[in-house]
Amino acid sequence: MRETPISHGRLTEFTSTCLEKLGLKAADAQLVAETLVAANLRGVDSHGVVRLPHYATRLRNGSVKARPKITARRTGPSAAVVEGDAGMGQLVAVRAMQEAISLAKQSGVGAVTARNSSHCGACAWFVDMAVREGMVGVALTHTDSIMVPPGMKRIFLGSNPIAFGAPGERGPVIIDMSTTHVAWGKILVARQEGKSIPPDWGVDKDGKPTTDPQQVVGLAPTGSHKGYALAMMVEILCAQLAGVPFGRHVTKMYGELDKPRNLGHFMLALDVARFTDAMMFFSEIDSFLQEIHAEGALAPGDPERLNAERRRRDGIALGATLGELNALAQELGVAKL
Repeated sequence: MRETPISHGRLTEFTSTCLEKLGLKAADAQLVAETLVAANLRGVDSHGVVRLPHYATRLRNGSVKARPKITARRTGPSAAVVEGDAGMGQLVAVRAMQEAISLAKQSGVGAVTARNSSHCGACAWFVDMAVREGMVGVALTHTDSIMVPPGMKRIFLGSNPIAFGAPGERGPVIIDMSTTHVAWGKILVARQEGKSIPPDWGVDKDGKPTTDPQQVVGLAPTGSHKGYALAMMVEILCAQLAGVPFGRHVTKMYGELDKPRNLGHFMLALDVARFTDAMMFFSEIDSFLQEIHAEGALAPGDPERLNAERRRRDGIALGATLGELNALAQELGVAKL
């Protein structure tokens, strides 16, 4: 039987209700739900509601707090540190970007580290916060080790994503990418769906490329040594700069479910008007995109934008994730999808 796609509104309501049942405040549950469904809308299913059962496990175990006391401490005119209190990563990251935007409104630049956080989902959401304020945004987070760098046979760094956003007159540029060829979540989706993967996605226990997602123990960096270098940059800004564990010392997302993650994030907001004429900047972004499209090419972020337009109209197909979500719903006493 062909699956009936689910509307993004229904999926958001379902996810929010589950998170409330797990102890989150209503507003926090709604925010986290919106970030997850936004990833599904953009076609990034690896960072969407597929993560909800895992979050439920950590919330039940107490390794992620349902009601953390997230605080921000300003350390200079353009700098701040956010303490996440082992809360949901989306809540910590949003607070960090809110602080970065607030600082940028005052001084032109806001740079914020966040510590004692957890998995924050797709970082596109956080740069979009800056874009909506007419600012350029950068969002970084490190993860537990999953990348096997060139010259190594063991995992050493995380998939350490980089997100960037810039506002345009007709629409923004939103870029969100991992420093591995793909994110680990794509391996999980392939496992769920019983599909093979391209040979450049991951390596097996012997460090050799594999097309079997069940055999993958580590991911390959995008662009070989270049992805490795970018991942190291992210690690320094999110781990050492935030004063949290790095590399192999980071708590495993799926292997140490009773231990807090203590992840770090780095958020940057730049007030365009402090550097150049804002309206000219927005117009130039549009011209930039128009020239790309005139060549018959897609700009970075276009595939996700087009996915979102289609899925808002047609709904979101969840595949194997639907069964997992309905199993969780039954446990929580929530109406199934």
